[in-house]
Amino acid sequence: MENLNEKIEEIIKGLMESHDDDVAEETVDEYLAYIDSIRFIELVTAIESEFEIEIDASDLIMENIKNKDAFVTMIKKYLK
Repeated sequence: MENLNEKIEEIIKGLMESHDDDVAEETVDEYLAYIDSIRFIELVTAIESEFEIEIDASDLIMENIKNKDAFVTMIKKYLK
């Protein structure tokens, strides 16, 4: 089984590729650093669907997603 970090990166890259602007040329870290509210919701929805979890509203803040390591750490607590 893929590790969580790789799986989340794969999901983010898939979302990046689905956008028809220059975002596909960014790195995952750049994408997360400048993510807008629409893509934030898109990412959260994709993660919840993939891992069959529901992220608590208190965790749905941009600061938890702006950094990949922080995001992975947040997701880990829902997978226990």
